[in-house]
Amino acid sequence: MSTAIAPAPGYVATAFYSQYNLILLGGSALFSLASASALPLAVGVGLELLWLSVGPLLPAFRRRVDAQADAERRARLDDEVMLGMHALAPEHATRLRALGQNVSWVLLRAEGSFKAPEERAALAELEQLRSSFLRLCRLDERFAQRLEEMRLAPPEQEAAQLALAYAAEKDIGLRFTLHQAIKLAQRKVEQQARLGDLRRQIELKLSLIEQSLLHLRGQEQLGAGADLLRDIQGIMSHAGAAAALEAELGEI
Repeated sequence: MSTAIAPAPGYVATAFYSQYNLILLGGSALFSLASASALPLAVGVGLELLWLSVGPLLPAFRRRVDAQADAERRARLDDEVMLGMHALAPEHATRLRALGQNVSWVLLRAEGSFKAPEERAALAELEQLRSSFLRLCRLDERFAQRLEEMRLAPPEQEAAQLALAYAAEKDIGLRFTLHQAIKLAQRKVEQQARLGDLRRQIELKLSLIEQSLLHLRGQEQLGAGADLLRDIQGIMSHAGAAAALEAELGEI
């Protein structure tokens, strides 16, 4: 026995708030007032209930709503990426622009033939890759700035100078203070090494995203179904560590 598909809340709301539906419903209410009869309003309410129960289930209506939602989502994403690109260094801005072109090329190739819900979800996830790449680029620049600050005031040199002062100092109180300062400087040395490792991780992820996307674009025919999902999930896995890296930078 077949099961009826329940209309999603988003489809029902769109059906109700559509311009023509509100005009017809309001018109029936005004006509009912003008004619001093409840019949036009009752007919309008009946037609409204029929529309809300049938309209959101129509494939053509759902396609139109999905297309409108996709257009709005893409417009917000474009605004976010363009705004973020202006704040990036030229090197990262160029890489992000090239990545966006490759994403658009893959989407253009795939959208015509990929109709299944899981395939549409995969394409929508691939669209978000630009935002994830932008986030990693920003993070890379933050790490680079911290490393440059440490390069200008090398913690190794600070630790060495403090060690000499500690060896020459006779006062116990000052020796204790210098000892604490040495420990702090040594911690900065460790943080500098960790920052360097994390920045190399970010660069590796950026490169893997670019190479994976180029590989996907270079295929003569894009995979379908599980193959496409696997390819996109593999690409997105490289972009999913930004939050953890940001948290670690905050701790450092």
